Formats: sequence, structure tokens, C-alpha cells
Amino acid sequence: MANRSYIYGLKDGRYTSIGEYPYSIPYAYRVLAGFNPEPVESALFDPKVGIRADFVKGREALYFILDFLAATKQMSCQEEFEAFVAETKAFLDPIDAEYTQLENGEIYSLYTDENDNYFSAEGLEEVNVREAKSCFFRGEEIDVIKEYGIGPEHIFNLEHEQLKDILAAVIILKDEWKERLAEGCWRDVLYFQFNYNDNK
Repeated sequence: MANRSYIYGLKDGRYTSIGEYPYSIPYAYRVLAGFNPEPVESALFDPKVGIRADFVKGREALYFILDFLAATKQMSCQEEFEAFVAETKAFLDPIDAEYTQLENGEIYSLYTDENDNYFSAEGLEEVNVREAKSCFFRGEEIDVIKEYGIGPEHIFNLEHEQLKDILAAVIILKDEWKERLAEGCWRDVLYFQFNYNDNK
């Protein structure tokens, strides 16, 4: 079985499946977890390797950056990218959630330290703290685009070196969106599935 990252919506103690992706943490997941991200107890694993964030703000930011990139008309496989944008919105629009719950424990279990040793439970929690910061930075990048009034026509031709460095994770999506966003990452039935039997 492939090690995966998992993402859920959470409201009133109920989890809604949003997606899973093998061997990496997609950029799209990090944006969804990019606003007020906080390391929390995992809903799937023993260590504290969950990340909880504001779902509504994350979804709004993801829609913004997808529309922004589509408007450049310079994305690799532009038509496929536009289809991915439409697919993403169609999938996420109906989801009623207050929080994003990002679960990367299986991904972290692949990581090793400088001595090529796998991390202990404590080490995995430290990795999760760093990943929460990475999610925060994905949200910050989108705020920078808005704050500086960067237009879609300029994002891939920035002359300001500091802005190019800050927005590197966005700029690279031009050619690598399928791997990094990532294509095929939305699913409503996951390997770890929360099922609720409501008595109506």
C-alpha cells in the first residue's frame, strides 16, 4: 500500500473525506490548511501529527490561486489545468466544513534524520510542526499576491528577486502543477474513511 497524505473537512465532530494522495503532500492540500494551521492530535495515528486549519479561508484561497493561474493562460496543458480547476470547485463547493484536517502521518513515516534513521514519535511531531509552518507559508504567498497587486500577466515574469523567492512555490506550478497541486487528489471515499449512521 502506498503511503498517503489524507485531508478531511471537520464540523461538529464529523469528518468529511476530501482527498488522499500517494507519497507526497499536494500544494492544494497545504493551501486548504494554510490559514490558522495548528498541530493537533491525529484522527488516524497515535502521535500528534494532525494539522487543523480554517477550511472556509483555505477553500477561498485555493479558488483564488487556481483562477489566478488559469488567467495567466500560460499553464502547462492549459486546457487540462482549466478542467482541473472546474473539477476542484465542483468537488469542494458542496462541502460544509469549519476546519481542514490534514493527516500526513504516513508521509512522515518515510522521513529520516541526518543519520538515515526513521523518526521517533516525538520526532514525527516535530516534523508536523514544521509542516504546519509550510502550510502557513502557502497561505502567506497568496496574501502577498493580493497585497502587492500582482496580476496574472506578471507572475511568471517578476523582476523583483525577493518576490520571486517568496512566490517560488507558486511560480513552479506553471510547469509542474500536475505533480504539485496535484491532479487526481480529490476523493470522497478514502482508505481511512469515517462513516456515520444517522438515525432519521
